[in-house]
Amino acid sequence: MSTFSGLSVGLSSLYASQRALELSGQNISNVNTEGYSRQRADLQSVGGPVEPAIHSKYDGAGNGVMVAGVDRLRDMFLEARALTERGTASGLAGDRVLLGRVEAVLSEPGDVGIQQQLADFWDGWDDVANKPDSLAARSQLIERAQTLAGGINSAVDALDAQYDATHQQLTATVLDINAVAVGVADFNRAIVSATQAGLSPNDLLDKRDVLVQRLGELAGVTVKHGEAGSVDVFLGDTALVTGTTTALLRVDGTGGTPPGSGSVAVVWADAADADATGVAAVVGGAAGSMLKGLNEVLPRYRGQLTAIADTVRTQVDAVHDASAFDQDGAPGEHFFVITDGKLMVNVTDPAKIAASASAGAEGTGDRGGQKAAQLAELSTAKGGADELYRRTVVALGVEAQAAGRRVEIQDNILSQIDAARESESGVSLDEEMTNMLAFQKAYESAARFMSTIDEMLDTLINRTGVVGR
Repeated sequence: MSTFSGLSVGLSSLYASQRALELSGQNISNVNTEGYSRQRADLQSVGGPVEPAIHSKYDGAGNGVMVAGVDRLRDMFLEARALTERGTASGLAGDRVLLGRVEAVLSEPGDVGIQQQLADFWDGWDDVANKPDSLAARSQLIERAQTLAGGINSAVDALDAQYDATHQQLTATVLDINAVAVGVADFNRAIVSATQAGLSPNDLLDKRDVLVQRLGELAGVTVKHGEAGSVDVFLGDTALVTGTTTALLRVDGTGGTPPGSGSVAVVWADAADADATGVAAVVGGAAGSMLKGLNEVLPRYRGQLTAIADTVRTQVDAVHDASAFDQDGAPGEHFFVITDGKLMVNVTDPAKIAASASAGAEGTGDRGGQKAAQLAELSTAKGGADELYRRTVVALGVEAQAAGRRVEIQDNILSQIDAARESESGVSLDEEMTNMLAFQKAYESAARFMSTIDEMLDTLINRTGVVGR
């Protein structure tokens, strides 16, 4: 081994320590950067030749150290698990928000909800039964009937508005999914190019993985790692991103009229597999939650409200019919009607309320409130509107509460996974300070080593053979 080779060994140590110090500084600079993964220099020793020469052999300790590469510290298993759980958490959070909005529409329990309006309506019949000849009681009954019809219609309209808003939000989300997928494909292209050129693509990988996590939240995707650092992104078994190419999605269906009478789907507008184009995509995350709301949740509660309206109409008209008589002794007519899907009060003249079971002597007037009393008792009828509405409110409350619990559980799971990911890929300032001290000492030691070799060479070159000095 040549004496001069010691300088090369020391120089390699200086370079390696300097690179490691720079990486520690990069980590510290990005301690608060979203998606940044800490980096470490992969230091490898440079050994001597292992093939013997013809007339010589290598008897040195080695040729120093080299930076073989820069490692990006990430656990692929944790990343894949976080991607899956993040999509689940996003979908559950969407379910909770949607159910909360339905609860806000019904406003139960409360003094202004449909339950109270039903109670006031039946109480109005009770007042007419007690005072069948009272114009005030009859007028108040019509007013309460209109309030009830308006309350149910307003709730249905509010659910329809929520349906339209959710449909628009789904359309915007699908456009966002397409845009993010294009971004992932662009990063794949840059990463492959950098890798093939022998450059470090770590920063590009971090930015690409942030977009992949975003896709997980929006659509519940899975990934498969390809060559040269690229990833393929899948929705179900169909590829959304394949290397540098991207498939596109679109929303199919408007939900019909009334809203919810038809289906809505997210389909492949342009899939890599031509046979998949136009086929429904398997989406989760936020988009999956919106689809569930459009195809299941909102139509179900809208249907229950319209069923309650129809039950009120049917029950009242079954009593307020030709066997009942108004103040003029005329047979009763439909009290409620359904017009364009809306519950409407058909009787607007207080005298036309058929509260009596008798036409009276020669049709001279009301002779009692027997029919009104029967109608008042419908408030407790088995299978009546009140019972149906209570079931709806209870079911909504249970469903919303269950959704809230699932969100809390999922958030706990996700926080544990994120903590594990942070311990693996996050930057620890204490650890980086320790590394900086270690590499600083290594740099100082390498410099001292080179100074020592320099002194040895000075002695060897300038003083060998000099006597008496």
